[in-house]
Parts: sequence; C-alpha cells; structure tokens
Amino acid sequence: MKVQYPLKKAADIKEIKESLKPFGGRCAKIVDGTLEYQIKEENEKAAYEALKEKGIVD
Repeated sequence: MKVQYPLKKAADIKEIKESLKPFGGRCAKIVDGTLEYQIKEENEKAAYEALKEKGIVD
C-alpha cells in the first residue's frame, strides 16, 4: 500500500530509505514536502513510529 506523511524537517532520502528497509518499505520519495513510500499494511504502523522517533515525520 502507498502511504504519505508530511515531513517535519528537511531529511536525507538515503537516511529515510535505510530506516524503512527493516519494515519492507520501498520506493520512498519526497514530493512537495511529503514523504511517500510503499509498504505492506501490517508494517505500516511500526515504520511510521520509527520515522516519528527519528523526528522525520509528525
């Protein structure tokens, strides 16, 4: 499934991709201040929490 979250700050896409890798996230990109990526539904919440802990998303 494709998800979108507003970025909290300017972030390095390589860092984001590395953060998503353990959760199976893929095709991450930044579009108009929004982070978009694909992830399996069962991993969505865990990946979001990991990005939130790093201060990447709200």
